[in-house]
Amino acid sequence: MVGSPFGLEDLRACLAGIARVELKGMGLLREQPQLLAGSAPIPRAQLVEAVTEIVAYTGRCAAAARQLAQLTPIPLRTVDIVEYVL
Repeated sequence: MVGSPFGLEDLRACLAGIARVELKGMGLLREQPQLLAGSAPIPRAQLVEAVTEIVAYTGRCAAAARQLAQLTPIPLRTVDIVEYVL
């Protein structure tokens, strides 16, 4: 196959370049790990907002996964994945 070699390290670099999603709930857990024990005094509005954001993000991820699962495979004839070249 002729083309640009694309290896595992290239894929890793590509995925590592994706910006992290900062969710308010995860920030709260980082700042106050005692939240898991239920003993942290968090204002109810802030907690509702953080939980709502996590639930919405989870729904978007599930929808994206469903869409990806339904995609038709496309043969890449111009890219060599060096780990799979015979």
